[in-house]
Amino acid sequence: MTARPFPESRVFDQFVSQRRDDLVEDLCRFVAIPSVSSDEAATARAAEFLRDQLERAGVGAEIRYAAAGGRPLVTGETGPDDAPLTVLVYGHYDVFPADEPEWRTEPFEPTIDGDRIFGRGTGDNKGQILAYVQALRALHANGLQPPVKVKFLVEGEEETGSRTLPHFAREAKDDLAADLCLYSDGPLFPNDQPVLLFGVRGAVGMEFVAEGAARNVHSGNFGGVVPNPVVDLCHVFAELLRRDGTLSDPDLLAGADGPTPPEQDALQKLPFDREAFVSELRIEPQTGSDPVAFHERLMCRPNFNVTGLVGGHAGDGFKPIVPARASAKVDVRLVGDQDPDHVVEAVQRFVRDRGFERVTVQKLFGQPPSTTPIDHPYAEAIREGVREAFGVEPLDVPRLAGTTPDYVFTKILGMPSIVVPLAPNDESNHAPNESTKISLYLGGIRAAGAIFTALAAKGRAS
Repeated sequence: MTARPFPESRVFDQFVSQRRDDLVEDLCRFVAIPSVSSDEAATARAAEFLRDQLERAGVGAEIRYAAAGGRPLVTGETGPDDAPLTVLVYGHYDVFPADEPEWRTEPFEPTIDGDRIFGRGTGDNKGQILAYVQALRALHANGLQPPVKVKFLVEGEEETGSRTLPHFAREAKDDLAADLCLYSDGPLFPNDQPVLLFGVRGAVGMEFVAEGAARNVHSGNFGGVVPNPVVDLCHVFAELLRRDGTLSDPDLLAGADGPTPPEQDALQKLPFDREAFVSELRIEPQTGSDPVAFHERLMCRPNFNVTGLVGGHAGDGFKPIVPARASAKVDVRLVGDQDPDHVVEAVQRFVRDRGFERVTVQKLFGQPPSTTPIDHPYAEAIREGVREAFGVEPLDVPRLAGTTPDYVFTKILGMPSIVVPLAPNDESNHAPNESTKISLYLGGIRAAGAIFTALAAKGRAS
């Protein structure tokens, strides 16, 4: 392999310093595209914008589609063929809907207020993926190649479950082959504390339906002799869950082995501001004041959540009825080796074995969990890059409590995957007044460059 000098941090520092306004304007233009997944025209414009940005950064980019259809994917590749290793950068350009009345600004008219840019997608995920593109642009503007080969895979369906991404990954497996997947999603810890995420919890959504009489009936005439579907669902959930919110059925815990020793060590170092939690939410955490128990429950344990229950009458006035039907939506967060289909089957078996013959359970969606070991050989190089860019030692976080399509990289493409968030802890993604910090977006450009350099210096792991 031909030796080549790795880019110095000053290349990225000077680029960010000299072109700050231009870089911020690029992000504002990206955010101004209302690329909600349901909007075909807007998602197409966002994909074209990102392709053009990649090409300006010296990346050979194109817009592609999965055979199953769906929104366009943007792929790209740059870097020397004899690079020490290949990094696949993932991201998404689609955004969560922004129809809440609580927005103080127009969600797709980015507004700058000091160090903040307000607008849907600023943090999730346009600012984070654009930082990687701008890092490569910094090299290209200085006549330099990246020190590693870099591939891009950016989708437009992440906010609706990445329906076609796994199909495309299988179809384009050779094109996407890499030593490591690196991406940025989710927030930093409070006070802009950098973190490295080594996986995500999976998720499976289900609908529970309880059937009663053929029609709503009067509770005075039929109450006590006709079963109540709302009460049936309450009994199901009360038997599935203990009062502290943990699952009671061992079949639902199969494959959830809890944190590994390195993960246990990492949990010991994670901060938890209980007072801020209580102040914001006006409720005590179910795990009490123990920070380790809080983070372990949130990151390393499955969770069963009833998102809503519908049945009977709960509106204005009063109707003394026994409802004919009740339904509930549920999401279960998964860890370890839990499989979404197996979890659904276990719930269906539980309902059947407990004698709830009038209750049915149907799967709505599912994504498996995904984990990369905290002590993976590439982790230290990524820590080094983050330290150099932000001047702070990053914390190791076993996994994101939420769900991304991380399994596509670890289980379909067969590579480790590490996440480096670049959005503030209070980004309010999926909520009104989403924002990111300009300083974190610009710092993310430096971080991407420093991580590529540190990975190249380490070389390919066995």
